[in-house]
Amino acid sequence: MAIINHFCITNSYFDFLNDLDINIILAGSKFKNLNDYPKNWLKDNNGNNISHKNKSYGSLSSHYWLWKNKLNNFLDNEWIGINHHRRFWIKNNNVEINLKNLSKNILREVSEQENHDVLLPQKIMMENLKFSKILKKGFQNYIRNPTLLFKKSKLTIQFQFDLFHGYKLLDKAADIMNNDDKKDFKDYITKQTSFHQYQLFISRKEIIENLYSKTFPWIEECEKKFNNIKLAGYGKERLYDFLAERFFSFYFEKY
Repeated sequence: MAIINHFCITNSYFDFLNDLDINIILAGSKFKNLNDYPKNWLKDNNGNNISHKNKSYGSLSSHYWLWKNKLNNFLDNEWIGINHHRRFWIKNNNVEINLKNLSKNILREVSEQENHDVLLPQKIMMENLKFSKILKKGFQNYIRNPTLLFKKSKLTIQFQFDLFHGYKLLDKAADIMNNDDKKDFKDYITKQTSFHQYQLFISRKEIIENLYSKTFPWIEECEKKFNNIKLAGYGKERLYDFLAERFFSFYFEKY
């Protein structure tokens, strides 16, 4: 068995996090009163960081901090787990989890005998989107293509992004991706009807490092592309976080 080096990303203080025996990264630390947080929590405004971008980057500012300041402390084959303060990797889905038993139920080891490179959350299926929400938010999409009301196979990753985060923004972001991944990513978002959410995973250091080295240069180009867009409201405020969420899913499936 191999030990999992767990990190939990949070943007707020929750007392129960102190009892979990995992590394806590405070996202957006630049904008916090750090006296309100435990000294042993990791702060994403230390060292090489982009904490000042947290408003539009969301959890990505913590992923960046981990990449630039912590990954070098691990060997290539060591396992690293990413959790969020509302979502944790646990041993057994059949156990009723509460704050008192969460710590002892966190998945701490992975078998080195099994042939896998990553653990991911279950996919979200676009066909399970509530049609009331689709109609409310996706009116312009239906004007362009009313068959979406009747063909669930048309409910792609790109459609969902158009619906909730801005029309054609994911498509435009894919256009400026590096040539190694551009075609495959465009196929992924236009054909797939499900993806792994939340940027949560357990994988080895060398795989995660490669993920980050692909993600952040692309996101920086997206910033330049969309610098005239007003990032306001839930759907757009963390635009780059949402873009990366789709790319993370694609990366693990492709590589």
